[in-house]
Amino acid sequence: MNCKVYSEEISKLVRPQTFPIGVKFVKDMDKLPAEAVRPAKYGIKISLCQWTTMARRWGRIVGAVAEDINCTPCLAALGLKRLESNNHFSEYFLDMGYFDSMELAETATKELDPIPAGEISGIAIFPLDKAPVDPDIIVIYGTPAQMARLAAGYVYHYGKLIESKTTGFGISCLSAVKPNFTGKPAFVHPGRGERILAGTNESEMFFTFPASYAESLVDGLKKTHAKGTRYPVQSYMIYQPPVIKPVKDLGEKLAEA
Repeated sequence: MNCKVYSEEISKLVRPQTFPIGVKFVKDMDKLPAEAVRPAKYGIKISLCQWTTMARRWGRIVGAVAEDINCTPCLAALGLKRLESNNHFSEYFLDMGYFDSMELAETATKELDPIPAGEISGIAIFPLDKAPVDPDIIVIYGTPAQMARLAAGYVYHYGKLIESKTTGFGISCLSAVKPNFTGKPAFVHPGRGERILAGTNESEMFFTFPASYAESLVDGLKKTHAKGTRYPVQSYMIYQPPVIKPVKDLGEKLAEA
């Protein structure tokens, strides 16, 4: 996979403010890329979304396993640690005040569909143009207008609309990795957790998709660009604006230079 070329094309055609990133999942924590910096280097534990920001804003190749993470909802949602029952997750949501009743919390937990324990043991995150290994998924942060541009590139070859789900309160780490298990791309609106802990901007959301779609996505971006679907959005400028009275009155006082 020519990740450097994909990164260059996405950066040229979509112009995201931060680096497109690749994500690699490993079953064995010892299989993290040698280049991946873990939080232990700094003597800390982190929320995984902080490491996403390190990759996309700092340009670092980073990695984490369960012992590196102190965000318990992330550990539970990604199956990095085992919960005896998903009811415990629902209880957490209720304790946080996210739902009016336990029944609603259980409904949301079921819809979130956490990753089964043990499916993932470690995660590497890296700028796509520095990929030390082929990624499993690719994540691109940007504005809603940039997401629309990515959608146009994707649907060009696939013809399927892209779905989006959000809780509003967090667990965007789970939404980010889901395409690895569903095979479907997704738009994600980060919740307050990521915006507080990882500094994700109020105007940002992200597009996440299986890396196997990268070639078709880039080709779709190129071909839709050639037909006029572009970013930045081309506001129509070839028109004569109306003239209000003060402007007209001033014009009557103007003479040729």
